[in-house]
Amino acid sequence: MRVQNGRDKAYEVLRQRLVGGQYEPGEQLKEEPLARELGLSRTPVRTALKRLVEDGLATDAAGQGIRVAEWSEWDVEETFQLRMLLEPYASFLAASRGGADLCERLEGSNRAMAAGIAAGTGGIEQVQLANRDFHHALLEASGSPRLRAILMTMIDMPIIKRSFYIYTEQELEQSLHHHRDLTLAVAAQDGELARQVMQLHLRMSYHRFMRHRDHYRREGTEAKGA
Repeated sequence: MRVQNGRDKAYEVLRQRLVGGQYEPGEQLKEEPLARELGLSRTPVRTALKRLVEDGLATDAAGQGIRVAEWSEWDVEETFQLRMLLEPYASFLAASRGGADLCERLEGSNRAMAAGIAAGTGGIEQVQLANRDFHHALLEASGSPRLRAILMTMIDMPIIKRSFYIYTEQELEQSLHHHRDLTLAVAAQDGELARQVMQLHLRMSYHRFMRHRDHYRREGTEAKGA
């Protein structure tokens, strides 16, 4: 049991760091320093790193060690396309199965997101967390372990999470409006409406991100040169 707990701890801590952008893309993740930092043996850290590679958050190229995944433009494109195919179906299932508990959680996420937007630049992290909670709530309520396994990492892509910092207040309000429409669909148990709204929401998010991608690249280049 202790080994299992150590393995889970290492995985969860490292996964959150990768999702949160704590490590630079391409940075090597070394077992021994991480084990010392986490107060664990190297075995659970090694297992956690392998899981992160399987999740697509890290890479394990021969002779280069395990490194933080670098997201190319194709990676971003593919992720959005897969989400647009699968997440509307998850929303359809969630609206059909979720009930009052799901509505309550979605409404709480919407309130948190609205407060974060109102706070301006100081509230962006709150907007991110509220957005993450909203999408995870729908995914969990879908009742499909397969969809959760496929979509969980995509929803938490670091490059998408960090992109909130380059969106305008109007764009964030637009995203919140879609979330509120999805909440209404769940309240009405209208799975088809939920599917359509999520499809629109993700397609708009895709175009919004691609419109800002040059800005995002410039920020990344400046950060590396700093």
